Amino acid sequence: MPELRVDDPRRLGPYRLSGRLGQGGQGVVYLGHAHNATPVAIKLLHTSMAADPAVRRRFLGEAEAVRRVAPFCTAQLLDAQLEGDRPYLVSEYVDGPSLREHVITSGPRTGGSLDRLAIGTATALGAIHRAGVVHRDFKPGNVLLGLDGPRVIDFGVSRLTDTTATTGRIPVGTPAYLSPERIKGEPAGPPADLYAWALTVAYTATGRHAFTADTAQEVLARILYGSPDLGALPGRLREIVDACLAPEPGDRPDAEEVLRLLLGQQAGSDVLSSGARVAVTRPDGTGATPAWTGGVGAVIAATGPGGEAASGTITSPGADPQSTRGDSAGVRPRRRLRWWQVAVAVAGVAMGAAGFVLWLRGAQSPGLDGTWTGSAEHPTAGRVFPVEIHLDRGGTSSMRWGADLHCSGRLGPTSSELVFTLGQVSGDQCYPGTLRMLPSADSNQVVIKVTRQGDGEVTYSGKVSRSS
Repeated sequence: MPELRVDDPRRLGPYRLSGRLGQGGQGVVYLGHAHNATPVAIKLLHTSMAADPAVRRRFLGEAEAVRRVAPFCTAQLLDAQLEGDRPYLVSEYVDGPSLREHVITSGPRTGGSLDRLAIGTATALGAIHRAGVVHRDFKPGNVLLGLDGPRVIDFGVSRLTDTTATTGRIPVGTPAYLSPERIKGEPAGPPADLYAWALTVAYTATGRHAFTADTAQEVLARILYGSPDLGALPGRLREIVDACLAPEPGDRPDAEEVLRLLLGQQAGSDVLSSGARVAVTRPDGTGATPAWTGGVGAVIAATGPGGEAASGTITSPGADPQSTRGDSAGVRPRRRLRWWQVAVAVAGVAMGAAGFVLWLRGAQSPGLDGTWTGSAEHPTAGRVFPVEIHLDRGGTSSMRWGADLHCSGRLGPTSSELVFTLGQVSGDQCYPGTLRMLPSADSNQVVIKVTRQGDGEVTYSGKVSRSS
């Protein structure tokens, strides 16, 4: 990791900076550390741009966009300082290479590894689109491979869905991953992200771009008039990718439909929660496998809710620029895959119960003791905030949450191993209640749900991982 330069700040607000993660057209991304030493990624707007009202509005829009995205396979916003002359955003730090770097150094992905990548990235786009946001620069360089699976990053050129996808006549994004409507300068919504998702999956499976040429103009022409080279992309996944490459945006499935097809789930189920669990990759390289490839990872019952690229820049033709942390589809897969979905749903009931038992044994073999960290979303208030849980069955258990972890409370046992009372709460706008910890595919990762005392529904929920 590059060290800080002489003119780089050493602190931003309460955060200590220790290195550079990348640099883009709008700002620099630093590796920072919170007061509890937790690593974070901090995106600082360039001083020369902070005074530009249009740029500042875009930066504020980015913060709003990220706040609205639920924590499913994305790097979550933890804090934001948008006033003064040094506005910055603080998000989760994902310790891992980009998908682009991984394919270059280790080669294409195959089998369950490819399936999990497809599911994880489709889950992220589902969460992004459900929040009313279009990513607009989805590509392998903006997918980081963390220990807990893929994370989609960089909302630097994201926009709310009611805006167009161009700045003047220059398409915003990377040429090899632009959709036809983006190239034509037409308004572009979530289908444009699904087009880029399909090309990203193809790149992951083959190690090369589906549209390659000697110049950027030729790349754009091939996207408009040519046929993608999908190589040896296998059966069912190939059909889904092919459907997402339909020239007309209205002919493409949306992200949640893609995810249902990948998981073999029926409409009405919480596909984002299921997709996030299946996308998890354990430290040993193994992980849950989607049901349609013969595995059982996708049939566990749903448990509920869980940098920067330079705008308007066309770089090397047909190539994906270094991340800064930053043909036609004739048949919709919905009709062709319907026959096996019933069988998957029936098998899911029994296999989901078995999966829960295996998880519980894995989690309790070392006990649930330890420190669990992550983030949660309060949908009513529209906030995403960090969470830290310390469990000690033989001593005192506690939980901290909220902006800068300003809320704190004691956790008490109940008749259930995974349910705790949350009491002795201190902090402004912090309330007692009940904490529930629910299983995921990894015994060191759980979904949490907190119900405020006196409420009948979950108040906020998220995902935490055991760090110690």
